[in-house]
Amino acid sequence: MKKVVLAMLIVMLAVGSVFATGQSEDKGSGSAMTGTLKIWSPLTQKERAAELENLAKEFEALNPGVKVEITVMPWSGLLDKLMASIMAGNPPDIAIVGQGYPQTLAASGGLMELSDLIAKVGGKDAFLGTSLSLGSTEDGIYSMPLYITPVVAYYRQSYLDAAGYDKIPTTWEDYYEMCKAVTDPANNRYGFGIPLGDHHGTKTIWSFLQANNVDLVNVDENGKWYVDIDDEDRAAMVETYKYFYKLVKDCAPAGVTSYTQTNVREMVATGIIMSRIDTPEIYYNVAKMDPDHFDDVKYFRVPGRKSNRSYMGWVGMSVMTKGNTGLASKFIEYCYAGDTLVDFYVSYPHAMFPANKAIFEAAAYRDHLPKELQEMVPDLALDILSSSASIAMANGPFPYAGEVESKNYLGNALTRMLVNGISAEEAVDGVVADLNGLF
Repeated sequence: MKKVVLAMLIVMLAVGSVFATGQSEDKGSGSAMTGTLKIWSPLTQKERAAELENLAKEFEALNPGVKVEITVMPWSGLLDKLMASIMAGNPPDIAIVGQGYPQTLAASGGLMELSDLIAKVGGKDAFLGTSLSLGSTEDGIYSMPLYITPVVAYYRQSYLDAAGYDKIPTTWEDYYEMCKAVTDPANNRYGFGIPLGDHHGTKTIWSFLQANNVDLVNVDENGKWYVDIDDEDRAAMVETYKYFYKLVKDCAPAGVTSYTQTNVREMVATGIIMSRIDTPEIYYNVAKMDPDHFDDVKYFRVPGRKSNRSYMGWVGMSVMTKGNTGLASKFIEYCYAGDTLVDFYVSYPHAMFPANKAIFEAAAYRDHLPKELQEMVPDLALDILSSSASIAMANGPFPYAGEVESKNYLGNALTRMLVNGISAEEAVDGVVADLNGLF
């Protein structure tokens, strides 16, 4: 844990200093490492930042000639900042990145290929499910999986009890009925929420498109990407958007088109919204804002449609080619040695599930999980992670995945339905146009 915190803290302190001070000197290949390691981290929560700081200090203690600088910044705008730093020739040494980032940044030539480093920490088989592929392209591996997070449907049991609804949804129709049963605008209570005001709206809709067997894009034998939507896919997309339109109109607060993930989580935590498709991180909001009803928040697997495919959270660590590659590689190797990262994962357990099999299965990790996660780890989590993918990897490493997610392509289409009154067919046309604009 302390080692991971080090990496994150470095990322945090490095953002501003990378542009100001320039590229760090690479003296990491000798027996005694020296130099400054600059890390950019969007992991802003104090628990994770503190553990990353601990990792940095321990790494510095083991290597007296090394200084670790972590720059913390929000996820918003991170991809653009990283691309700008690469183009300027002055990136951080390590960046903590989200889904789609490795594919987008690798296309610029700014990321180091990590196959040799993967081999040093146990090889490809050391990582769970699709976690390694989410940081890869056809040319190699460009991000070390740091953590993964299953996405499930959360709800408040007492609300269902009061509404006389006594079954766990297994279909989309069941989920709508559950949300509708508890919706009572007169008492400021709503069954469903979705953060259409930021890129997490795209993540939610992507989960349902995957369940409807829609992948959106594909790649031909020459490595050229294209929009891959036939008549069956288009009908499934229209069905999905019609479903969300009805779900939001009938069961969500009127302001949902402007809500961010934080807004929706806080409304779930305070009881305004009953259900949300999310990661277990939502429990932090409940613990802070409504601790007396913490045990009232339950979860179930997101209902499938044509399949049980879904979305999962993923975060990795990438090394920049124009940074201190030797020192960056040593730091990552240090983090993945033994149980170094355990403290990091248990510092913020609802948001971070180890991508490394050995750590995921370690008693030191599982014994420290809170009770509400005991049922999720390992069986449910592994089941979800084995059948989940982002748009970055549905049909291989899509190089524009970061842009699709960060610009909220899928969420914006639903917003246009709700605000501008366009049809589901027109919303799908808009998504197709946005995707075609990438090629």
